[in-house]
Amino acid sequence: MQPYKASCHCGAIHFTFEAEPFTKGLRCNCSYCSRRGTMMHLVPGALFHIDAKEGALNFYRFGKEQAKHYFCKTCGISTFSETTRRPGQYIVNLGCVEGVDTFALETTVFDGKNLL
Repeated sequence: MQPYKASCHCGAIHFTFEAEPFTKGLRCNCSYCSRRGTMMHLVPGALFHIDAKEGALNFYRFGKEQAKHYFCKTCGISTFSETTRRPGQYIVNLGCVEGVDTFALETTVFDGKNLL
């Protein structure tokens, strides 16, 4: 495991976590995620720490409200999510992580479009 640092574009939201070095990421094909084009990775809550300026962090829910998609209220960058399918875990936007080139990662697709 190695430590990672991440932030939104303007720096109002920072988060850190531990994970194995990245070789692949996850993309979801639901209507929200496909529009964002986010490459994601699942992180256990015990290894995830948020440091956000007061009032900077907000979230968006849609449809069956199975996920909270967190974003920065200042710059609009989607930073991470929480889902009811994975309680106690965070889905981080790898595009926010320092030193990670999401274009160099192998991609796995999660079929969020066809969830029951």
